[in-house]
Amino acid sequence: MNKDSKESFKEIKPAPFDRASENPTTLIKSKSLSLKTLSITLGLAVLLVSLIIVIFFLPDWVENNNSIKPANNANIEATSKSPIAISPEATTPSATDRAVVEQLSAEEQARNIALRKEAQTYLQEILEKQKALEDNNAQVWAGEVFVSGLNHATSGDVFYNQQLFAEANQEYKQALAIFNPLNDQIEIVYKENIENGFNALDAGDSEAALTAFKTASLFTDESQQAAKGLIRAQNLDDVFANIEHGDDELNEGRLTAAKMAYQTALELDPDTKLAQQRLLKTNKLLADEQFNFLMSAGYVALEQQSFAAALKHFNKALKIKPDSSSAKTALQQTKHQATTLDIAKTLQQAFASEKNEQWHTAIELYDNALKLEKNLAEAQIGKSRAQVQLAINQRLEQILSRPERLSDKKVHAETNAYYDVTSQLDNKGPILTKQLIDLENLLQVSATPVKIRLQSDNLTDVILYKVGKMGVFATKELSLRPGKYVAIGRRDGYRDVRVEFLVSQDTSKQAIHIAAKEEIN
Repeated sequence: MNKDSKESFKEIKPAPFDRASENPTTLIKSKSLSLKTLSITLGLAVLLVSLIIVIFFLPDWVENNNSIKPANNANIEATSKSPIAISPEATTPSATDRAVVEQLSAEEQARNIALRKEAQTYLQEILEKQKALEDNNAQVWAGEVFVSGLNHATSGDVFYNQQLFAEANQEYKQALAIFNPLNDQIEIVYKENIENGFNALDAGDSEAALTAFKTASLFTDESQQAAKGLIRAQNLDDVFANIEHGDDELNEGRLTAAKMAYQTALELDPDTKLAQQRLLKTNKLLADEQFNFLMSAGYVALEQQSFAAALKHFNKALKIKPDSSSAKTALQQTKHQATTLDIAKTLQQAFASEKNEQWHTAIELYDNALKLEKNLAEAQIGKSRAQVQLAINQRLEQILSRPERLSDKKVHAETNAYYDVTSQLDNKGPILTKQLIDLENLLQVSATPVKIRLQSDNLTDVILYKVGKMGVFATKELSLRPGKYVAIGRRDGYRDVRVEFLVSQDTSKQAIHIAAKEEIN
């Protein structure tokens, strides 16, 4: 029992009694003395009754005495911890009580022992319930009801000390009828006050919150909810003052100031629901404001074709509102416009490359455009066109780089046909035009025979590939089409000689020597 309960209620102390007198053996000895005295006056009849009692009831008394002792010990131990208890002296019957006991029948004595056992059971339960109630300060919140239970328990102790066990049990039962419901109310009253306290906190009623949590703190509070609630209740006025300040700022549209006020309130009490709700609302308004600003900046950048800046603004807006369809649409629009512009620039560069007959560059640019939009028809057509032009350019370069091949009639005819087709192309650039002019001149030159002079030693047999066998001669003149030729000279006893020469307008004045002069050892 705490200090308050000690001041409010007087401690109940039962009267003392001598437990040693409860021993049935002692009762039997007293009874034996009485029987001896009565035997003088009553004679043989009373002696016969004594013999019957000793033979039939004495064993039961001894057995009951053995079963009572542990209960007495438990009762003494329990009563040492509580004001509601029976002192040891109370179990010692007075001379009058002993006389009464001596007059009880064996059946009545057995019933009395049973009632005493029942009373001890009630006492034990009362002590447990009383301790639980006092631990939870029932004397404060239960008041007169708790005192009424104590009074019944005290009355029961008085009857118990008088060995009026039936009456004691009636009082103990009434005490338990009060203590049991009160024990059931401990958790209910505690929870009600905790709930009332938190409701008062939410409503900003500091007085009601303090009252509820102070009452809840009377109970065993392992969760410390009452202690925490008291701290919150003490800060409640300051918390709501900051909330009101935040509301004023919010109404004036000063969102940042309102946010700071609500944050200050939550620093004082992080669990204030109203401050949490206001801060959440303010943060949403700030997010909306920032979102709208970023969207506007993004569209300005988009209008100026500053696509990187527009994408940056729209992406920031989308982070603020990840589910915003307007931000997603703006991003798609920006990417589409940026891609369209990139494609246009790329195609423009590709067209310029085609005009300058830079076919490799043009093809690369068309590929870049197709990466931006794979089904872009303009890029597909342009790439094919550039590839054809590149192939023409490469073939003409190959023909012009090897003019000697035109000495072959078949090659000459094929090249001439290719020239005819190529020269019919429209929009020929300067590079292609020059290539065709060079090819035309080359075809004309390669078709005009050139006189050449071969010299030998009249001993070497000469064969001229692509022309025929020349035989043995000292000097021979021939008319050959420009190109590359090979002559072979053979002579018995000498190594064959091979001479390659190019026929052109410049070789007409030179003699070509073919003679086998290296002997074979």
